[in-house]
Amino acid sequence: METEESEDLIILAIKGAGIQPGLHAGISESGDVYLPGDIHPLGSASALLAAARMYVPYVAVSAVQVLYPADWLRAECTHDYDRLRVIGNMEELVRRGQ
Repeated sequence: METEESEDLIILAIKGAGIQPGLHAGISESGDVYLPGDIHPLGSASALLAAARMYVPYVAVSAVQVLYPADWLRAECTHDYDRLRVIGNMEELVRRGQ
């Protein structure tokens, strides 16, 4: 018998200059930050396929927006310093906003 672990996720809306409205992020009870799949180097659709294949937990906020663990996104972006900087900045915003 398989069991799934779950925990609550606090969803936050991120707004600011140059950020499209409706951008979401989240933080779990254990402190894991979840960020939008658009950050993934191959885009959100490819992120969903890769996460499912690798059994990475994700959270669907809407039909088109999915959140992934920041650590997993960071590992997927190790070659792209700009994306790593965005991940770090967004993670800091989420941690301060909880």
